[in-house]
Amino acid sequence: MIRHIKCIRKSPDLSDEEFRAFWSAPEYEDLNRQMLSLANAVRYSRNLALKVEATQRVIADRGFVDPFDAVVEFWWEDASNLMELYDTPEAQKLRKNIADYESRFIDTLRSTAFFTE
Repeated sequence: MIRHIKCIRKSPDLSDEEFRAFWSAPEYEDLNRQMLSLANAVRYSRNLALKVEATQRVIADRGFVDPFDAVVEFWWEDASNLMELYDTPEAQKLRKNIADYESRFIDTLRSTAFFTE
């Protein structure tokens, strides 16, 4: 299984509540569902980090930095044609729409994305 994982930090000028409002908006769900379909992924998920005592204890015990605020993941059983799809005009337009929406609540300079297997 190939996964694309996007680890997200919220914009520093937003409260947790404001971030969660953008994150939970139907518009963002729709954009991600469009990407799921366009990219021929078999699954996607969006997860918010829990701000709970257990997280803080693990961070303190292990000496970790603060966690990301959220994660978006897409899964493929075969991603061999993903780059072909990535370069299509439709994908370019959708990526721009997603980037425009995310620029309203994500700190892109402190976020990251990568593929795993």
